[in-house]
Amino acid sequence: MSIFSRKLGRNPFKSSGSTDAAGSTDAADEPKQSMSAKAKAAASAAGDKARRLSATASQKARDARHSITGSKLDPNAPARVGFVGVSRDRKLVAHAQDDEDPRISERTASLARKIAQRADPPGWDDIADTTRKNEGLRAIKLPVCDLDGTTAYVVAFGMGYPVEKAQALCERLALMLGPMVDLDLEDAKSQGRTRCTPDGATRLREVLERELRDANSSAQLQQVANQVEAVREIMERNVEMLLDRGEKLDALNDKADELHGATKAFRQQARKLKRWHLMNQVKWGVAVGTLVTASVAIPIAVLAAA
Repeated sequence: MSIFSRKLGRNPFKSSGSTDAAGSTDAADEPKQSMSAKAKAAASAAGDKARRLSATASQKARDARHSITGSKLDPNAPARVGFVGVSRDRKLVAHAQDDEDPRISERTASLARKIAQRADPPGWDDIADTTRKNEGLRAIKLPVCDLDGTTAYVVAFGMGYPVEKAQALCERLALMLGPMVDLDLEDAKSQGRTRCTPDGATRLREVLERELRDANSSAQLQQVANQVEAVREIMERNVEMLLDRGEKLDALNDKADELHGATKAFRQQARKLKRWHLMNQVKWGVAVGTLVTASVAIPIAVLAAA
């Protein structure tokens, strides 16, 4: 290999034709590599977008669940379940309604229909009606999505009924009625229908009525438990008020002791000041008396001597 060839970085044993062929092959591979890089970048961007959407949906679901479980029980509100239902694509398929408590009968039905018609979130949905004092109502919805649509399970109840129990009832309805709804939808498709069949709706209604009765069977006990809870809260407030009153009395006693000490010190200081004034008066009296006596006695002594 010559020095000239070593400087140019070429193999002197290769022909110029082979060098040109390799250069043309590299030039042909460059567009393929750039297209592959663009495809990878597009796939990565799509994956990032899907992960962001999934994270947003999960956060919404967590927020919805937190808003339900974090609600406070109202001991004065009705402690009954007034409405349970199943909806398909935001239309009620079957429902059961409690007519024993007139305070919540129609209002829970209206609230349940309202939440059933709302767009299905990626998690629990929850609305409330607090327009009447001591008669607050809530409604929760659990949507379950499939390839053909969304089946939602709705429970409406008074705010005196624990939200945890209502949520458990809603989940139990989803577990029990989900397979029944799927089978009935398959039968409806075979018949050319888009919704559940009348027989399927009847079977769903029977299950809903039974679950509604079971949920309300312990309503009286729940009402008593709510009253006990209210009495306990009142007693706790009374205890806190008594403790606060005791602390205020202790503080007042401390202030009275401080005032008594200050009064005693003032009395002692006033006694000292009064003694000082009296001693001054005695001193001045003695001095004046001595002066007067001297002024009278001296002339008399002079006259007597003369």
